[in-house]
Amino acid sequence: MLTVLLATYNGSLTLERSLQKFIELDEPKGGYNLIVVDNASTDSTPKILKEFENKLPLNWLRIERQGKNLALNAGLELVTGDLVVLTDDDILPQKDWLVRHREFANKNPAVDMWGGSIVPHWPFTPSTWILDQVPLGAVYALTDPQLITGPIKPDLVWGANMAVRAEVFRAGHRFNEHIGPAAGEYTMGSEVEFTCRIAQAGYRSWYLREAVVEHIIRPNQVDRNWIVKRAYRFGKSKHAKNKQDVDYQKNMIKGVPRWKYGALLFCALQSIYYRITGNQAARFKADWDKQYHLGYIVSAWKKR
Repeated sequence: MLTVLLATYNGSLTLERSLQKFIELDEPKGGYNLIVVDNASTDSTPKILKEFENKLPLNWLRIERQGKNLALNAGLELVTGDLVVLTDDDILPQKDWLVRHREFANKNPAVDMWGGSIVPHWPFTPSTWILDQVPLGAVYALTDPQLITGPIKPDLVWGANMAVRAEVFRAGHRFNEHIGPAAGEYTMGSEVEFTCRIAQAGYRSWYLREAVVEHIIRPNQVDRNWIVKRAYRFGKSKHAKNKQDVDYQKNMIKGVPRWKYGALLFCALQSIYYRITGNQAARFKADWDKQYHLGYIVSAWKKR
């Protein structure tokens, strides 16, 4: 038996499509349970969950305090079986998704956590500039198509498609409730913080290319301004990851490596120049880098 766990907040735009795909899944050996935590949604999420109660092995609960990691930790209390597969409310799993996770768990008892493939489900054919210029991993949490099944660093195990042996949670490990999606602005990478932390405790990480989900990308998420704003959050997440790195503790000004202030100014000037000259590709990169450095700096200031 395995448990699929996901948290949702106002996910009505994608949740129903995702749950419909669960109905079509091939049954993994030993079966599975699905736990959905409604994280104080104000839309039609509760209604959608009730509609699927008799269609899926679904157990759902609601918590009123917002925070994705808090919701996941609440859901962990209901886990049954030896394996927890974590995902999101905006994914479309392939039919053999859980079968692949189950088979891998049975054949590789020494591996404690692993991530599967995350590929895009575009709302329409994306513009060429998105495919050529946008860092798809940072913006849409899409895994590198060049990755093959095998050992990987724990920071490449991502929350939309990851599996963790239940014994890890039974040993007391939990998600950090002070980071991740909550009301207002948040730092990206909450699941990565967890995977890196348990890796330090000795747990092994892997990549399972054959377990595939599609990430639903909404029309507003291919807008240039939305994409650039993701760079700000990405910068914040990088600060959270790098703040313990010795190389980032040298020549600091207000908790920030001195060179980053210069990089921010340089990117801002580049953006102005490329706007004047009409080089849109170069301007996008400058704007992305500017927001990335800004997010890093602001995060560092707030932590002081």
